[in-house]
Amino acid sequence: MSIEKQDLRAVLRKVEQEGELIRVKREVDPLIEIPAVVKALADLPKIPVLLFENVKKFPGVRACGAFFGDRTRVLRSLGLPLEPTAMNNYILEALGKPLAPKLVKQAPCKENIRKPPLNLGKTIFPTKGASQSKHLYYHTVVFTKHPKTGHINMGMYRVTLQPRGQVSVNLRVTQHGGMHLQVAKEMGVPLQVALCLGVHPAVYEAATSELPYGYDEVGLAGALVGEPVEMVKAETIDMQVPAYAEVVIEGEIRPPYKLGNEGPWPEYLGYLGMNINPPLMDITAITFRNQPIVPLFVPGAIPNVVSIGNEAQLLRTLRSFAGEFVLDAAFTHGARRHHAIIKVRKTHPHHEGYQLNVAMAAFAHGSSTALDQVTIVDEDIDIRNYREVDWAVSTRCNFAKQVHILPEARSHQNNPIAGVRELSEEPIITGKMIIDATIPWAYRVAEKSPGITFFTRSSWPEVELGTYLEANDKKRWLREG
Repeated sequence: MSIEKQDLRAVLRKVEQEGELIRVKREVDPLIEIPAVVKALADLPKIPVLLFENVKKFPGVRACGAFFGDRTRVLRSLGLPLEPTAMNNYILEALGKPLAPKLVKQAPCKENIRKPPLNLGKTIFPTKGASQSKHLYYHTVVFTKHPKTGHINMGMYRVTLQPRGQVSVNLRVTQHGGMHLQVAKEMGVPLQVALCLGVHPAVYEAATSELPYGYDEVGLAGALVGEPVEMVKAETIDMQVPAYAEVVIEGEIRPPYKLGNEGPWPEYLGYLGMNINPPLMDITAITFRNQPIVPLFVPGAIPNVVSIGNEAQLLRTLRSFAGEFVLDAAFTHGARRHHAIIKVRKTHPHHEGYQLNVAMAAFAHGSSTALDQVTIVDEDIDIRNYREVDWAVSTRCNFAKQVHILPEARSHQNNPIAGVRELSEEPIITGKMIIDATIPWAYRVAEKSPGITFFTRSSWPEVELGTYLEANDKKRWLREG
């Protein structure tokens, strides 16, 4: 067993050795001050990890911010290739070969065990995340157990402190954890739940990847790092939890399935969410490590490189019927999973139009229904270079014929143009759009002179820029570039 493939602390030690971790020793308030400090990192050219060692009113409990603020750091921590296409291929292989977890008898997450009566908000600090927030919450990896099949689902959902020692768990009916809850309601039985804080980055990545219903997310986490995730039996529920989790909150959502109240809160698109009423969970135990480290996520404040498996899973979905016609897929940084860019390769006249089938299939990806826009480009476009994508849209798309608006369909409540409807109990729907920025086949092969089409790019010889610069200029400009 490699400790760096199981334990967040070992990962942070390595990050510190590499000079990317800053220890904050002054006292900080977790409700608004820590999120404000994390948000301030957005102005830096490279975002470090912050380890807050003196959290106000919580002696011995530490906070970690911005670990997922740097893509290279996250990929290195998982041992993944840094080049996007190679990374996608690595994850595709991992998706096909999940590693079953390994059960252990003893675990660091059991160093401290608390059972009712207990006060979660006084034991582990929550946050407000934004000045307009009214409630205190956690961003946890949530394990739920299907009441019939026993399948364990893992997702990342917000958990909010409620009166009488309960918490609300944001399980939506379109999410797999919410589907488990719906089965429990139909059977009239409790839904067993484990909420985990401070797990290995691979667990966070697997939990936030939109995988098929019933897929083993813990198995994907193991496959990403190359060894099974070590799990231990929970104290009060019939479930297993990550052995190296910093904090585990055990409980049940019980009949009559009462609802809590929460919101507003910051969301990943940069807007505030609205007040909602998620189901209430009764806490049956809290276990945690000595001097636990609680990661804080500040949605919309800085880049958060979670859900890296989503791109590979989208590519896997599209290739399952279109094969190598689909070369690559990515989500944009700004709109994230609401806008996908897909690269295809047309090699035959009958391929014309097939790109639209691919785009429509993309809207069925995942359970969150978040995808609202798909842009399709040709094989010569770098889909992670948005300047190139914009150039392709501007020069290859006849907007009258190649932009397709689909009728309103289910969207995600975090997109305010759809989520606003929830206020009046309307369906959370919006139109979907396909931008076909691929060159139409008839124009693709039409030549204006032999070997030159209307879409032939200008070309120049490759040169080594450094050979043209003086030493000082070379040091300054090439290093900055």
